[in-house]
Amino acid sequence: MVEQTPALTGRRRWNVACWMSRGLPPLPTQGRETDMKDLIHCIKAAALGAVAMYYLDPDSGRRRRAHLNDRLRSACSDLSHCLQGEARHVADRLHGAAAERHASTAAGAVDDEILVERIRAALGHVVSSRGAIDVSVNDGIASLAGQVLAAEHESVLGTVKAVPGVRAVADHLTVHDEPGAVPGLQGGSPS
Repeated sequence: MVEQTPALTGRRRWNVACWMSRGLPPLPTQGRETDMKDLIHCIKAAALGAVAMYYLDPDSGRRRRAHLNDRLRSACSDLSHCLQGEARHVADRLHGAAAERHASTAAGAVDDEILVERIRAALGHVVSSRGAIDVSVNDGIASLAGQVLAAEHESVLGTVKAVPGVRAVADHLTVHDEPGAVPGLQGGSPS
């Protein structure tokens, strides 16, 4: 008589009975997935046992545990320093964003003389001849007059527009392709 497992019913039971009646070994009742899971559990247990043997070894285990302890403490310390640095960085960024926001809301109250000085300081970084451009400001509207090289013209206008407190720019500049015989443009490179 054929042994039947209780989990097998219907067509599967008939297939098992046919299989065994031919004298073949019994079919496995579990699939490949459970075999693979058993293998993985076995490998995990072996690895855990190897780690336990490595650190609990009576000859070298104490030294190995101390070394592991030192490395873990060092890693925790490095992580702590990294997190503190990132926290400082974020705090600095927030402080800077708050300062920019405050400056942008207070930009409408900037005195015209202060704006003239800010514009002149900014122009010193983009033009080769600072004295060739005259700057005046009236109620936040910057007026630029004088002479400028064509290669520097767009950067001059962009720089002046970017100065906090400037609402608009009136461009009265004379643009030259080369310094040539224009005395105001006979200068060096921007600093």
